[in-house]
Amino acid sequence: MRAGSATLLLMAVLLMAEECQFGLGIEDYIMKEQDIRRQILRNYDRTTLPARRTTVRLRRVTIKHFDIDPASHTLAIDAWLIYEWIDPRLQFAPVDNIQKLSMSPRDIWMPDISLYNEAKMGNVNPFDDTLTLVYPDGRVLHAPPAKLHTSCVADLTYWPHDTHNCSVVLGSWVHHGYTINFRLLEKEPKIDISQRLTADGRNISRGEWDLVSASLIRKENNYECCPEPYVSIWLTLTLQHYAPAFFWTVKLPAVGLTLLTLVLFLLPPAAGEKITLGGFCLVLDLIFIAYTSDTVAHSPSHTPLIVEMVSQQLILVIVCVVTSVLVLRMAHDPHSAGVPSVMRRPLAKLAPLLCLNNYNNLVSGFRRTLPHSLKSEEVELGAGGMGGVNIGGVSVGGSSTALYPHETTIRNEWVFLAAVLDRLCFILFAFICLVNFIRFHAVL
Repeated sequence: MRAGSATLLLMAVLLMAEECQFGLGIEDYIMKEQDIRRQILRNYDRTTLPARRTTVRLRRVTIKHFDIDPASHTLAIDAWLIYEWIDPRLQFAPVDNIQKLSMSPRDIWMPDISLYNEAKMGNVNPFDDTLTLVYPDGRVLHAPPAKLHTSCVADLTYWPHDTHNCSVVLGSWVHHGYTINFRLLEKEPKIDISQRLTADGRNISRGEWDLVSASLIRKENNYECCPEPYVSIWLTLTLQHYAPAFFWTVKLPAVGLTLLTLVLFLLPPAAGEKITLGGFCLVLDLIFIAYTSDTVAHSPSHTPLIVEMVSQQLILVIVCVVTSVLVLRMAHDPHSAGVPSVMRRPLAKLAPLLCLNNYNNLVSGFRRTLPHSLKSEEVELGAGGMGGVNIGGVSVGGSSTALYPHETTIRNEWVFLAAVLDRLCFILFAFICLVNFIRFHAVL
């Protein structure tokens, strides 16, 4: 009991010492603060300006989080705004430890700072009812968290490497610059975005966007209706899309589809698989366009370049399929006459340049060298296995599929012409693909 009584006595002595140190007891402190509040708020009109011209100083803007929604073309920013002004009516004499007062924004005058480009115009006030701090000299400090939802039209031309310039415009909704003047103490906002790093240093809390640059600018605008200037604060952000996964889901498939089209012309001229592969490429292009259609719908005024590239590729695939059909018909259809004599000499000269000497030798009558000179994908044993060969689906030689020499020559000439057309189309489409890669390199 004696130990407990001694402890209580010691606590009482310490409390009295603390009260003596600060000059006021708890009850006296509360009473004094209430008296000061009643005194400065007596006959106070919160709708009246503190002075003929009030200067609101924006001390700092701290960005905590940001995100762009391309579907609604809006920019969402979570930020802290710290600004202050002088209200002479709120001056008070400090009493002992009462060096500042926390007051509700509903009790004192507040600058009508509004968001001019609010995405939803029904909510132009981005601040909540955070308490303010009032100092003895009448200085009022307000540091509210703000939710800024502004309109920002997304330019998806270079999607998925798109960069957007978005602005947040703040200013007085009613008063012009001669009554409320805004001053900037810093030209750049502070970025304070929390990060979570893994053991190997990767930032797993990183968002989809990178902040390239940010600035604060004070502007004065004059309107035809009024000669007075209206002051506004512009918070401008440059945001760049950061999505490494798009390399595997968008860019690499787009390049692969382009290269796959060229394979059509590397197959033998009379191979029926050309049509199958062409249809497969056509379906893949349509699937890619369907996959990106949701993004295109959010950008009605400008099509993303990578979508435009695949759409052009779709047209090329259609042309390739049509060309392959013509080549197949040329190689397979029966012909009563050979290739016109006017075309034979140019074809013979083009053969070395196009690496088609095998076909040229076939037409020239060097059949004895055919089994050794033709490529394996172009030479197949005849169905009877009697030493005949099959050139692009056309049987030549062999006892079971032998043709008359004249008919064999005619057929071989048309196969040679089909091979030349196939190789010329390959060179043409390879050049087109190269031009497209150079043209759309910004998104690849």
